[in-house]
Amino acid sequence: MIYALDLLLPIVDLGQQSAFNPAGAMQWLSYGLTAAGWVLATTVVARAARVLGR
Repeated sequence: MIYALDLLLPIVDLGQQSAFNPAGAMQWLSYGLTAAGWVLATTVVARAARVLGR
């Protein structure tokens, strides 16, 4: 669970990403979680900018 959280939070480094070496389908899942984290972070920043811009 902490590993997934480490992949989802692009700015925060929990140190779990270097502790595990996923292979096969788990590697693709880690890529998906990393991409989802960047999309989530971008969405949050865009929303905050919109709210603060009003």
